[in-house]
Amino acid sequence: MTTIIRRKGLGMSSAKGIAEYSKKDIKWARSDGQLPPDDLYIRWGCTANVPTKNVLNTAKAIHQVNDKASFRIVMSNKDLAPKSAYIRDLKVKSGEELGLQFPVVLRPNKHAQGRHVYLCVNKEEAQKAAEICGDDGYASNYVDKSEEYRVAVVQGRAAWVAQKTPGNPEDVAWNVAKGGRFDNVRWGDWPLKVVRTAIEAFNCSSLDFGGVDVMVGKDGSVSVLEINSAPSLTSPYRQQCMAKAFDHIIDHGKERIPLVGKRGGYRKFIHPAVCDAAELVGEE
Repeated sequence: MTTIIRRKGLGMSSAKGIAEYSKKDIKWARSDGQLPPDDLYIRWGCTANVPTKNVLNTAKAIHQVNDKASFRIVMSNKDLAPKSAYIRDLKVKSGEELGLQFPVVLRPNKHAQGRHVYLCVNKEEAQKAAEICGDDGYASNYVDKSEEYRVAVVQGRAAWVAQKTPGNPEDVAWNVAKGGRFDNVRWGDWPLKVVRTAIEAFNCSSLDFGGVDVMVGKDGSVSVLEINSAPSLTSPYRQQCMAKAFDHIIDHGKERIPLVGKRGGYRKFIHPAVCDAAELVGEE
């Protein structure tokens, strides 16, 4: 049997929806209670101790992507995210030396729900924001975006794609908590460069599943913002897709599924549990 573990106040509807749509015996429990003995635990953004090593998303993997600054810089160094640097490095080097140019966005290392975003157009504004964000925060080149997506990646394959519609397109951070919404994208309409970039970023992590936020600039650039280890599943469709992917793991194991090297559409990126026509032969 399988148990999804979540923190208090996080992921209840997602966990309940997955359990409802799964064809396996999946339960859910809060991390601050007594965990039932089980064969597999699925960490929904939760790093509490569990009585077995058989887990999806280890605590170490969750800490890796929750360290927003460090993981952003990892992705930046692989050209998957806007050029970024620790705020502490800005105190000993110029922005130009670090590849930064105004405008820049500064954020503290711990942030959520589109809060604590500082768009700075000059050195004076950046210095004030740096004091607020702290040395372990980060600065990134600003991207004037036209679109933003969340790609749910499981085992290195996309389970679903949703486009973000912001409450206010002028906001730097487009977030559901600030009045935005997610709209599911049909397979044939998947923006394939976005999906590929999301998977490449996911493969920089040790996660077994996660929600990768990707933005498209008005200049056509594609770059990753972050990876969420507890992606919100407010849609029954997204709950069903995750349930199918987890059922697949229960039956076949959690090893990553390679991408296909030949040219093609969404079938080379999609998780086989979601689409029977997924292409599985041939590695990148």
